[in-house]
Amino acid sequence: MKSIIKIMDDQDKTKEQLIDKVRKLQQRIAELERLEAGSRKAEESLQKSEEKFRSLVDSTDDSIYLVDRHYRYLYMNKKHLSRLGLIERQVLGREYSSFHSPEETNEFMKKINEVFKAGKSSMYEYNSRRDNRYFLQTFSPVKEPDGNITAVTIVSKDITERKKTSEVILQSIQDWEDTFNSITDMITIHDRDFNIIRANKAAEKMLGLPFLLPGTKCYKYYHGKDDPMEGCPSCDCIKTGMPVSFEMFEPYLNMYLEIQSIPRFDSNKKLAGLLHVVRDISERKKMEEILRAMSVTDELTGLLNRRGFFSLAQKQLKAAERNKRYLSVIYADLDGLKEINDTLGHKEGDAALTEFADLLRDTFRESDIIARLGGDEFAVVVEVAEPDSELVIKRRLEDRLSAVNIRKDRRYLLLISMGIVRFDPDNPCSIDELLSQSDKLMYANKKGK
Repeated sequence: MKSIIKIMDDQDKTKEQLIDKVRKLQQRIAELERLEAGSRKAEESLQKSEEKFRSLVDSTDDSIYLVDRHYRYLYMNKKHLSRLGLIERQVLGREYSSFHSPEETNEFMKKINEVFKAGKSSMYEYNSRRDNRYFLQTFSPVKEPDGNITAVTIVSKDITERKKTSEVILQSIQDWEDTFNSITDMITIHDRDFNIIRANKAAEKMLGLPFLLPGTKCYKYYHGKDDPMEGCPSCDCIKTGMPVSFEMFEPYLNMYLEIQSIPRFDSNKKLAGLLHVVRDISERKKMEEILRAMSVTDELTGLLNRRGFFSLAQKQLKAAERNKRYLSVIYADLDGLKEINDTLGHKEGDAALTEFADLLRDTFRESDIIARLGGDEFAVVVEVAEPDSELVIKRRLEDRLSAVNIRKDRRYLLLISMGIVRFDPDNPCSIDELLSQSDKLMYANKKGK
């Protein structure tokens, strides 16, 4: 009986164990089903992410492709497929050399090998021989979790338009430099601290500028000074921001200069310095002086002409009035000039005029104003101090004439009539009035002979 009961107990235990195993198996099955569902969701999520990635990669304007260590295409986006004029199944698994020239293939292989060797990204500018477009290529390693590189991703950004724009800008800069340096005027660009920060070739040559470094002060090279020159209009331009134009003689350069100073402003409209344009006008000034001298000089005698006489005499009278000084005005007429011209010829008459002009130069000082007013008429303005100065002047002039006329080889005598009047600063009058008075005295002198 006991054995029967024992057998029945063992059967119950076995049944319970079996039920427990079935329950655990059911739990395991349920767990596996949950894992499988999670895996499906993960796969679906991964598939969606991959689709999004592909969509993103295919929608970009950049060419993107993937190659392995043997330079075989593992992936290529639509943009690059379009550039090659191919479809995906024609490309995947094939080597780069299948679609490119040997030269391009060698360049490409070097770049890929460098990424596998260095293990980091690199960038290159690339000009495609296929369509002569420019690309900025980024080569990036694709690494496994253990750090092993399995492939290289290449992203090519088309920079053709940017490259063309850059070339246009560079050409414009070069054109500007060529123009800047071809200008014969001196052009320097200054900052607010009077430093020359740029100079064209003409300025470098004329000013003897060194390689431009901070501290190349404009006043040192233009004026030979250690400090800004007092009253310099260009210095004022930097202070006021107003353009100036002026002429000056610069002793340091021994040049007459025409200078234009134009203020420079930064992007915030703040004064940044100036543009200094300088022209050497020394030759022009010399020519102006020649023309000025010609306009006031008698061509035959080299004395002042009527215009020059009146211009200087009027200034002399004003100075004498201001400084309370006396002047004598002499009006002289060369007698017998018509007879010399008629009997000996105009050439001899011109010689007589020139001889008398030289005699006047020898008689009076360089500071005195001596002129041929026209024909046979001469005038002199002399500063005097003594009451009998006019008498002394008359006697000195007559003595010089006598010394000339006693020469034995003379064909004619130099004879003059003259009138002398004094300018009184306390009772001033014009040069016209003084000439009129001396002219009357001269004619009286002529009639009295």
